[in-house]
Amino acid sequence: MNQSEIIALRERARTGDLHALTTLGKRLLMGQGVAAAPQEGVACIKDAAARGDGEATAQLALFAAWGVLRPRSVDDALDHLQRAAELGWAPAQRELQFLAHVNDTDWSVLRRQVNVAAWITPPSARVVSEAPRIRVIEGFATAAECEWLIGRARHSLRRAMIYRKDAAGHTEADSRTNTEADYTIGNADIVLNLVRDRLAAAAGVATQFFEVAKLLHYEPGQHFSPHCDFQEPVTPALAREVERHGQRVATALVYLNDDYEGGETDFPRIGFRYKGSRGDALLFFNVAPSGALEYDTLHAGLPPTSGVKLVLSQWIRGRPVSAG
Repeated sequence: MNQSEIIALRERARTGDLHALTTLGKRLLMGQGVAAAPQEGVACIKDAAARGDGEATAQLALFAAWGVLRPRSVDDALDHLQRAAELGWAPAQRELQFLAHVNDTDWSVLRRQVNVAAWITPPSARVVSEAPRIRVIEGFATAAECEWLIGRARHSLRRAMIYRKDAAGHTEADSRTNTEADYTIGNADIVLNLVRDRLAAAAGVATQFFEVAKLLHYEPGQHFSPHCDFQEPVTPALAREVERHGQRVATALVYLNDDYEGGETDFPRIGFRYKGSRGDALLFFNVAPSGALEYDTLHAGLPPTSGVKLVLSQWIRGRPVSAG
């Protein structure tokens, strides 16, 4: 969207076009085609919601769930989601039905049937290793949740990258050939937010320590060569990264499908390979309780030999990195 289109969008919003006002707010919030202005973007969306726009009201649900420029509140998020459903916003209706596990259209009843405690409580973990600490959580997510999470991000896939060692930022590398997508404010929702709460409970941390969640996508032959997820500060760039954001202390993987061959997660130093069934999760700690780096967490994403592998990846830092 170029500057003239932004000007036209502002004019339509000024004359009362609620869809334009909501769209303008989202673009200002995310800096799409215009300089990012989060405060103004949220104000536009609040204005459109106050005038009865369902999409804007659903955005307020998202802001409440993720703590965007406001304190986080799942209860407020669900209240806004109910209101958006009542205003006829179809995505909000589908999400509320999904959260309540009921295919009904009495939105107030569905709101009351959302069991947040059940959503965020993980199954028991099975200990694979204590040094390094590796846990498997069978049945972490349902098949329906896996499909939902795939659908939120699959359209945004791009080449996966690795951290540069010589400068800030990321770069493509032959050691990593799969694709990935970020779950950003543009494609996140309350479902993902509660799944992250479930992961946080399993890991014993708060979601404030979570990086942006990612969808990993492996076609046959695509791989991620052996690597550790911690960032060893062997160069000034990596040292600055750890100083700025904290160490990447743990990794959680949720296996979203299992209709593929090969594609295991391989820990060659400890002789452990794992291929989760759909909905299973793997949690491993890249740093020992003492703070020492766990070199035995060296692992690889082996290539599928047939089919496509899809995984939700969640890295966890040693200090808060987000408001969500």
